[in-house]
Amino acid sequence: MDDVERSAILKALRENQFNRSETARQLGISRRALLYKLRRYAEEGFVIDEE
Repeated sequence: MDDVERSAILKALRENQFNRSETARQLGISRRALLYKLRRYAEEGFVIDEE
């Protein structure tokens, strides 16, 4: 996956307190698309957790 895209998603998640619906809205993608991308990142070994 693209590092720039992943960074933008992580930044948006933090800005939205890990609210996936708000994050998807902010990024202009569907919630389902966001969940798919997060699942792919996890499969690639990237840990995305609420801090």
